[in-house]
Amino acid sequence: MMRKLLSVFVFLIGVYTISAQVKTIENMVKFGVQNSGAFLDEANDVDGYYFFYQVDKLKKGMREYAINILDKNLNDIALKKIVASKKTSLVAKAFNNEAIMFAFFNKKDRALTLKSFDKKANPREDITVAIEKKQARIIDMAIKAGGLSTMLHPVRNEGFILITSNYEGKGTGYTINFYPSNESGKPWEYKFVPTKKRGHHSVTPIALNDKFIVLVDVKTKNMSTKKEFKTIVLNSKTGEVFFTKAYDENDPKLISNAFISDDGKISVMGQYYEPKAKLAKAQSLGLFVNEYSEKGTVEFSKKIAWKGDVSKFLPVKDNNKLKDIGYIFFHDIIKTQSGEYYAIGEQFKKTVSALGVAMGILNRGAQTGGYTQLTIKDVYIFKFDKEFNLLAVKTFEKGKSRVQNLVDFGSPQFNAYQVAAIGGFDYIYSQVDVKRDRFYANFIDYERSKKEKGKKKKKSRFVFKTIIQDGGELSEDVIEISKKSKNYRVLPAKVGYVLLLEYDKKAKSSTLHLEKLNIK
Repeated sequence: MMRKLLSVFVFLIGVYTISAQVKTIENMVKFGVQNSGAFLDEANDVDGYYFFYQVDKLKKGMREYAINILDKNLNDIALKKIVASKKTSLVAKAFNNEAIMFAFFNKKDRALTLKSFDKKANPREDITVAIEKKQARIIDMAIKAGGLSTMLHPVRNEGFILITSNYEGKGTGYTINFYPSNESGKPWEYKFVPTKKRGHHSVTPIALNDKFIVLVDVKTKNMSTKKEFKTIVLNSKTGEVFFTKAYDENDPKLISNAFISDDGKISVMGQYYEPKAKLAKAQSLGLFVNEYSEKGTVEFSKKIAWKGDVSKFLPVKDNNKLKDIGYIFFHDIIKTQSGEYYAIGEQFKKTVSALGVAMGILNRGAQTGGYTQLTIKDVYIFKFDKEFNLLAVKTFEKGKSRVQNLVDFGSPQFNAYQVAAIGGFDYIYSQVDVKRDRFYANFIDYERSKKEKGKKKKKSRFVFKTIIQDGGELSEDVIEISKKSKNYRVLPAKVGYVLLLEYDKKAKSSTLHLEKLNIK
């Protein structure tokens, strides 16, 4: 099936010693900027880039595609030519510091083909995975909407995990398959099949290393606002369960982040609520951190209340909402070498979507979601000490952006959890400079200047904003991004740089610019 379709490979490899800061990729007959990305190591430093695009249109519904692999300085590493059905789409990719894996989906055959290469682009044996009809439909809808699936995840120096849904039980479950990237590893499978009716489970990895895979299981009932969160920790090498922690109705928690310390402790962070609160409707009381041993024993626990703790730095109303701010969604938590923690958050509010209302009128109310939106604005950095006592909060102004909610029901906090899962916020990525003990938090910013005399409209510009933590001090730098074309993307780059990608549909080429940040 897919092995036959993905049959022709041409391997061209060339390594150059000169570091290129600008590069143009030609002959991109058909290219979506989402079909490009960076290969990141454990600190989110860049090892290279990939680009997947159509090169030629062949007979009988076949197409010639290319996978172009560059190093972090934009030098060519390899160009792979693939002949496949026009119904083939790249839906996921991952890099685990040893190998690169791509997941291709074929709509007609309802199959995934996993293709992997080592760092020198030497191919490995393909893996074909059959996909159930329901999930195939969901993947196809995601492709049409311009989004890519997050079903493939790297386990550093060990392999990759593929997450697929299963429908064997009374609700929706999931299956996790591990594929090793080295000879010492062995494949394994972890399967969850729900036994209760209408129990729909989804799972997301929030921290992975060569020992642990930390998962968040979210259970939802049909059209219900009741959500149940659970932490599951697996052994990376065997798939065996280290421990499971369920947050029941007497201790409801919404989990958003996790990190694994050097001594093997697992910290989980999120928001906590009043007993019996419905997470998709209720207002949280604050933030929480739980630290577990590999046996699931709670080694440390801390709550940071909106009223008692955050109110020392930001105005908090009686109902636990942040005054004139709305809410903050935390994307990442970074631990410095001195033992301090920084939580990187983004401000948002739930508002009515004018576009969603208009589309609802046109569709005569047939929409199931999209009448509301998240209005996203400033960046908030929370600084904690070793014991997670809140030390400071710093705000960085950022222009407004808006993203439609997937569903209209539920609390703003739960809507934000869903929007973040599809990359809807302005946050792009965080990067740690281990040698200098500093980090960079990176965002897209839609800046609006003041209205100029004699002009009807305000000027606006599209910029890349990076917030730098160095020696305990926070500062920012911005780089303007060209708006000549709508086909552009910002990608991570080597430490101290950002990569700007712009696709020229008329010239059928992409221009890549490595821009240096203003960092000493």
